[in-house]
Amino acid sequence: MGGLAGADPLARLVVHTRPSTHSRLGDVVHHARHHAHHRAQHHALHHALPTRPAASRRGRLLAAATAALLLPLAACTPSTGTGAAGTRDEGARASTASSDPGPPWSSGIWLGGALSDGDLERFGAWRGDPADVVTTYPAYATWEELRTSDWHVDTFAGFPGRLSYGLPLLPERAPGTLRDVADGAHDDVWRSVARTLVAGDRGDSFVRIGLEANGTWFPWGATAATATDFVAAYRHVATVMAQEAPDLSFVFDISCGAPLRGAEDDRLSALTRLYPGDDVVDVVGCDHYDSFTARATDRAAWEESIRPSTGVGLLDLVDFATEHDKPFAVPEWGLTARSAEGSGDNPYFVEQMFAFFREHRDRLAYENYFDEPNPYLGSSLFLTPAQNPESSEVYRELW
Repeated sequence: MGGLAGADPLARLVVHTRPSTHSRLGDVVHHARHHAHHRAQHHALHHALPTRPAASRRGRLLAAATAALLLPLAACTPSTGTGAAGTRDEGARASTASSDPGPPWSSGIWLGGALSDGDLERFGAWRGDPADVVTTYPAYATWEELRTSDWHVDTFAGFPGRLSYGLPLLPERAPGTLRDVADGAHDDVWRSVARTLVAGDRGDSFVRIGLEANGTWFPWGATAATATDFVAAYRHVATVMAQEAPDLSFVFDISCGAPLRGAEDDRLSALTRLYPGDDVVDVVGCDHYDSFTARATDRAAWEESIRPSTGVGLLDLVDFATEHDKPFAVPEWGLTARSAEGSGDNPYFVEQMFAFFREHRDRLAYENYFDEPNPYLGSSLFLTPAQNPESSEVYRELW
């Protein structure tokens, strides 16, 4: 937030070179298991899902992997300043063009369980273009753990791109309520998170406040009954964090295809009733997986998946972003194993995602593939290419 007042909200990204520092392997492994717990249940119960079963160290919450460097024409992310009153000025970070041969938008990755810089470098070399944005999450078993977790920042000290930081609004144990957050009961946590990002030279991160807002598999997942509390909590957290780190870009992020529980009669309600407001949102996002009703192996299924009857789809997201003059992002997308109600190795899905990003690149802030070999998802293209060999080759060729 902050940044260039009055600038084009779809202006290009800036990336910075990071100083080197060590990662905290113990915390990383612990939270890999912890967050895989949640992602597994998400894919086990689809878009109605609850809370995910514990998984191995290749889980979703460990972000010790992803690469460097900026893609050409990197994408749109407005950066606007939130003051004490919660008002924001339109603005953005400018981008540095490069000669990279990759797609003309910001593209990133989650490499579940990869713990070394070598893995990140190999990913960039493998696809022929390094990542611009890397997915990461803090530990959040308790309020204290969320307040002090910093391995997820330290791990990427040498990465010259930006973080896509999934910020829980409530911890897993003794979480309290969204109303508590809105009333300022945990402001020390949000200030600490913002200061950690700034101290790690990550004050320009994309922060997904209350990621997958309609995901009732998370402690903060909103329903129709708690929608106003979610909005108030998000707005409050954005205001507090922007006071400490005015160049953060805040992402309002939901789960594609999932309804807002209690408002299933309105498939767009997850967007319309949970949206916190233009003054505290820089980017609108939706996570999209080839699973359940979003499975797509042919044209008819694809068209249904991007404007589904069950909830918000990718086309709805683009329409909403355009209406609000915001960039959009797909912070997580990926394949899903047949055992987890997906299509398995599905190169058609990868091709259609690429085509979608290409068509809407002028408003696309960034997209991050979720490369997770763990069987709860089985989406790997790079870490375990034999898991989805045909899709792996298609992704490598396109990106």
